[in-house]
Amino acid sequence: MRVFGVVKSGVNYTVRKGAYAVIFKVNDFSKVALIRAHSIQYFLPGGGIEIGESDEQCLKRELLEETGCTIDGIRYLCHAKRYFLSTLPVVRPMVSDGYFYTAELGKQVQQPTEPDNFLEWVDVRECPPLLFHEHQAWAVREALARS
Repeated sequence: MRVFGVVKSGVNYTVRKGAYAVIFKVNDFSKVALIRAHSIQYFLPGGGIEIGESDEQCLKRELLEETGCTIDGIRYLCHAKRYFLSTLPVVRPMVSDGYFYTAELGKQVQQPTEPDNFLEWVDVRECPPLLFHEHQAWAVREALARS
């Protein structure tokens, strides 16, 4: 497991465990799926794991919500944490405990239910500086190295 950010002693971090997918365009490892949120931030598809939900269930739910698409071929990739100061909705110390998977984007079966999120295929060379979380950029590099 990799750790990103600075862990400060005596700070009470709120942990958010999440599952995220690194999805390359079919037969094209130069493009990766990112979610543009609120027109300003980019994230890997996925999100917080709900109580009683497995990583795979989380990925399937989040992909439906964010893209309206199913997800196939889910395979474990890596695990990383990022310590940071969240500013939304309030300022607080957070740790994003991310479990990363490779997968393929399936068929669109519904309209996305998160209207402020947009699926974009981004050149992998442009991906690292766009992603809000550095552990997500690291996961993309890990997926490329293993492909």
